[in-house]
Amino acid sequence: MTPNLMPTTSKAPALLETSPLVVLRIVTAILELVGPEKVELVTFTRDRISLHPVNLEDGEGIARLLGCDLPLDHRMFVPGHTLWTGVIDGLEVQVRSALRQVVAR
Repeated sequence: MTPNLMPTTSKAPALLETSPLVVLRIVTAILELVGPEKVELVTFTRDRISLHPVNLEDGEGIARLLGCDLPLDHRMFVPGHTLWTGVIDGLEVQVRSALRQVVAR
């Protein structure tokens, strides 16, 4: 099975439609694309995958590689971080990164 690693706008499947084995195959494909040495922690459920890079500075690049282009900045946490989100094969994918520095215009 080759997962669609391009972002989609479709809704996540109902819980009964996605088995943990299907999600695990998608996780495996993501790790092969990103490089398993760059990811410290992966958590997943039937409808969500979350990646925590070894180096948070790599997080935004990993997110963009996966098509996760919706950032949410968490400035109140110590240390602050940005959570990038997207959808792959109907699953929400989240990638944690260092807090981005937004430039005001």
